[in-house]
Amino acid sequence: MKKKTIGLILLGLAAFALAGSGAGKLFAEPEPSMSERMISMLPIMAIIEFLIVAAMVIPKTRKLGIILAASYFGGVIAFQWLIEGQAFPVVGVILNTLLYAGAALLYPSLTDGTSGVTD
Repeated sequence: MKKKTIGLILLGLAAFALAGSGAGKLFAEPEPSMSERMISMLPIMAIIEFLIVAAMVIPKTRKLGIILAASYFGGVIAFQWLIEGQAFPVVGVILNTLLYAGAALLYPSLTDGTSGVTD
């Protein structure tokens, strides 16, 4: 299998997880422990997740989608660590690892220091 194909698969897994999270926020019952403010923010967060997935799926905006997803997953890690008190935020780290590995395989210029500039 080519590196680009593996990269697309890894990015697809991260996008699939993000889309599933958005669907859960829209259609699942909120947890009883959630505050009213947090419940009111769920549809907005779901829309943001779907927009990030859309940016990752469209080839011309894929790099933007990767940047947005990395930022979002960083927020997931911070939330799990600081708010929920998890010692190690497993979900956020795994999703961010999938994202970064997929991006590096799909766009090798991200890791070789040239930024895609050619002479």
